[in-house]
Amino acid sequence: MMRSIDRLLASRLFLKVLSVLVAVLIWFYLASDRGTEVVRTVTVPLEFLNVPADMSVTSGVRDVDIQVSGTREDTLLKMDTIASQVDLKGLGPGSYRRPIQAILSSGLRLVEVSPPFVDLDLTRLVSRTLTVKVLVPEDLPPEYHLEEERVEPREVSVKGPEQMVASLDNVWVAPTVEQLLQEKELSLSVIPFPGSDQRSPFMIEPAVADLFFRLIKGFPRKVVPVRVELKGEPGHDFQVEAVVVDPPELTIQGPFESIERIDQVNLAPIDITGFASDVSEVVTAPDPADDAQIVDVPSVRVRILLAPRMERRLFAKIPVRLAGRSVYPGWRVEPSEVNVILQGPPSALDSAEAEGSPLDVFVDVTNLVSQKITVPVKVTLRARGATLAEIDPPNVTVYALTE
Repeated sequence: MMRSIDRLLASRLFLKVLSVLVAVLIWFYLASDRGTEVVRTVTVPLEFLNVPADMSVTSGVRDVDIQVSGTREDTLLKMDTIASQVDLKGLGPGSYRRPIQAILSSGLRLVEVSPPFVDLDLTRLVSRTLTVKVLVPEDLPPEYHLEEERVEPREVSVKGPEQMVASLDNVWVAPTVEQLLQEKELSLSVIPFPGSDQRSPFMIEPAVADLFFRLIKGFPRKVVPVRVELKGEPGHDFQVEAVVVDPPELTIQGPFESIERIDQVNLAPIDITGFASDVSEVVTAPDPADDAQIVDVPSVRVRILLAPRMERRLFAKIPVRLAGRSVYPGWRVEPSEVNVILQGPPSALDSAEAEGSPLDVFVDVTNLVSQKITVPVKVTLRARGATLAEIDPPNVTVYALTE
């Protein structure tokens, strides 16, 4: 009995009958369920229609959830035809809130659009030419650094929203550590800023640049100027005319992060107090940082050149005396006082003041016959090393006294 049942179940006739029965059952199920109403939700990208020429659309909404109802068959076969759109026809630059339109095939009915509105900004597009720079990866081992790096093309055209383009100083190529370690020419996408993705609002032309470089293992070097600090003042009659450093620059070496912050090498202060002649010294420059060193010879020669110091000093309201013989019994001088400026080394002027009046101011009335006449003011200097710079006024008027 069991063998007969086994033979029946294994026969081809039984399997064919079973297949027909299953197909009939499925057909009856679908036929009976065809008119059943179902609700489904699909997420579709938001599309913008009629975007004005030379305008860019910025919105926080990229995808829209659209809920529809329909028969089971329609919702199964027509969900991929659903779209979401926003019409921007006739709009200018500015901020807007616009309704989102759901595009459905026949047989589907709209239940809900989420979100129903979108806030967007329309911005004018502008173009700028910017330099392409290399963004060295932060995880590049510190013993490696790039030299002789060159990007071709050096400049690209960047088109995008006006305010966003104005905020860019340059654009970048961003090689990875793995790419750099291959030590070969690279073709890289140009990006507007570090970390920007493929959905950037910028259009860059050309979008790819070639990077040529040499990867060096070892600490990088940098040439920086030498700075000399002086303390004290030279002798009273001298001033510093120039400070000459030979060589004027030194090469330093160290981790990139360290030498990038170093702009100069500072020598120990040189005391010039009381110096009256030029000075020449050999000075050893210290390392600019604990992890940065001076390459080759760290010694420099410093020459401090002095020049004579000249000073102008005012002597105010100096009386004008009369000198010489005259046919008149006396004379009156107007103005009776003048201002005199002397020029010379400070020590000479100081010495003259310490000894009394450093000058004698007078007018010579010898052989004057006119009762009123303008004559030059004369000055005799008693200060050695000083010279006359100015007399104010240079001339005075003398009046003859007849009685």
